Amino acid sequence: MPSDPYAVLRALLRAEAVRNAPKPEPRTEPDAQLPDGPPPHTPPKEQGGD
Repeated sequence: MPSDPYAVLRALLRAEAVRNAPKPEPRTEPDAQLPDGPPPHTPPKEQGGD
């Protein structure tokens, strides 16, 4: 049993932080990366309301 009463709380907080940490997504294909630069321009859709 730990002599420090807060040791258990610190361990639980550490475990929770590790559990909730964002995990990096595995990249299987290096070509799947997004191209650099702004997205291509798309003209606005025409509204055909009469």
